[in-house]
Amino acid sequence: QNLAVMEVESTYKPNKPLEAKKCYGTSSLEHPGVQMISMERGGTYVAGKIHGLELPARVFPCKTPAEVRAMLPANADVVAFQCRNPVHKAHYELFTRALDAENVGDDGVILVHPTCGPTQGDDIPGVVRYRTYEVLKEETADPKVHWAYLPYSMHMAGPREAIQHMIIRKNYGCTHFIIGRDMAGSKSCLDGEDF
Repeated sequence: QNLAVMEVESTYKPNKPLEAKKCYGTSSLEHPGVQMISMERGGTYVAGKIHGLELPARVFPCKTPAEVRAMLPANADVVAFQCRNPVHKAHYELFTRALDAENVGDDGVILVHPTCGPTQGDDIPGVVRYRTYEVLKEETADPKVHWAYLPYSMHMAGPREAIQHMIIRKNYGCTHFIIGRDMAGSKSCLDGEDF
């Protein structure tokens, strides 16, 4: 499937240890993001304008930012909840009770917007997570809770990635964002310690 065409304007050799340090706060290969930069990306980066041709075909539906904004109520607060694993009872209580926060209007709604792209090797596959979300959506059938899926690959970049998620959700029409414990955090693959 042809998704886009890039007009290559420049190429360069990256300083991968510096890139890793700036993105993840470490250049240790114990971090999965550093492993990805070091072992999966090529030795030359390209830059230029991208011209989209069509949206990718997916095994589960992923709406564009414009499509999600169109399904949300106009002029209402929209609280985003992001996760990369199946939603459990504590998650559900967290995002439904967020509507009671003092800074959320009476007409506020929730957008449950999980990432369904590749994450970490030991995570549940995206299509399986999608199916669990669909079951919960049907079982709860709450008109104040909207669901959409983000085809995003988590990089486990900690607070920097949390900010990136906020910006992404703002593009989808959200006005508020729930930050979970250790959001997008990562542990060493050797000793289990936090980065």
